[in-house]
Amino acid sequence: MRMLSRFWPLALIMFLLALTAAGYLIWQRWRADPFSSGPALAADAAENGEIVLFDDVTAFDPLPPGWGARTFFNIPPTDYSLNEEENGPVLTCTTKAGGSILARHTDIPLDRFPVLEWDWIVTKPIEARFDEDTPEGDDHPARFFLRFADSEGKSSAAEIIWSNVKFQPGEFKIIHGFTHLVANGHDENAGQWFSEQANLAALFEKVTGKTSGGTLTALGFFCDSDNMKGSSQASFRNVRLVAAAAAG
Repeated sequence: MRMLSRFWPLALIMFLLALTAAGYLIWQRWRADPFSSGPALAADAAENGEIVLFDDVTAFDPLPPGWGARTFFNIPPTDYSLNEEENGPVLTCTTKAGGSILARHTDIPLDRFPVLEWDWIVTKPIEARFDEDTPEGDDHPARFFLRFADSEGKSSAAEIIWSNVKFQPGEFKIIHGFTHLVANGHDENAGQWFSEQANLAALFEKVTGKTSGGTLTALGFFCDSDNMKGSSQASFRNVRLVAAAAAG
């Protein structure tokens, strides 16, 4: 009895922590979609065959209509800041052993706007302590979060990432069935702006196996360093969805 009385407070604390975590997971599952907080960015916003993501945004504090943030239990959120520079608005994401998603609610048919184009720079790469091809090493200083819906409304997701060490542009990293398309990476490329392009219609097909009927329902940024307890910094500019005929 004396032994039980010594350890019951610890057992109670562990039970309460487990209950809190379970409650948070249930809340995450059933809460409102964090990326549907306002009007969707739709195809009618296009000008000259492009839909520019930051066209009507001046700051992210508070979040503009149509933008949402997803945070994670007990993980510090990424700091996202938008600054006007010579070449237009630049979004900078800074992490310190944390991560969160900042995304725009969209309603973009991929058969009309299949191409994502952007510029990015990694100014502080992640010091890779673990293999990035494992859940423990799944941190990246820069990545896009993409959510799709098929013609029946079924949702799926994928990411476009800056690889830390292992992957080359055009390769895929798949962890627990989740698809990451590698667009660039590695420390030797840090400190330089790169202009990139990705075919989202082809990525939708890889994720779902469907060749048509895809809609982009969220386009976001997900910079994180929580698994490896490090820090990172990266910036994005000129993020736009491009019509098939206008893609460079």
